[in-house]
Amino acid sequence: MTEPPPAPPAATEAQVAAAPAPADAPLAVAPPPASAAEPLPPAPITPPPPPPAPAVPVVEPATAPELILVEDDAALAELLAYGLQARGYRFRAFRNGRDALRELLALDVQGTHPLVVLDVDLPGLDGYSVLEALQRGRPGTYRVVFTTVHSTEEEQLRGLEAGALDYLLKPISLRVALEKIRRWVGR
Repeated sequence: MTEPPPAPPAATEAQVAAAPAPADAPLAVAPPPASAAEPLPPAPITPPPPPPAPAVPVVEPATAPELILVEDDAALAELLAYGLQARGYRFRAFRNGRDALRELLALDVQGTHPLVVLDVDLPGLDGYSVLEALQRGRPGTYRVVFTTVHSTEEEQLRGLEAGALDYLLKPISLRVALEKIRRWVGR
């Protein structure tokens, strides 16, 4: 008895797909993939997530002035301004009482208590009137030191009793004035 010849090995899928189709065989058309048949809907637009909050709150540098200089004598005002700038103070300067008062009543001092170096004899509005108006309009906001040429005991007491922190007599030594200012401002 003879055995039949062995069966040819089975064709793999790749060989079947690569084999030419007989000429009379119908063409098989594969359906298009689902993604090509229908357009994709647009992806939703979502804003990026907010950045994480810093661990420590950001503190802006202080912008409120430490000191306000109200002096009508140009030479003295420039000398004091020079000394204050050289020592890095944040300050504002005015040349008459009326302008100073208007600005001081509106100034955002950011919870600080700036020192006001205030001349007694000012054009527009004298130092005593400026101090009185500040005490009514912004009580407890400013600390005032008077400057003047009036050196009598009565005049100095008048300034202190009006509510001034201290009294600087003119002519003023720049070194002494800056040392006193340093102590009054608390540096």
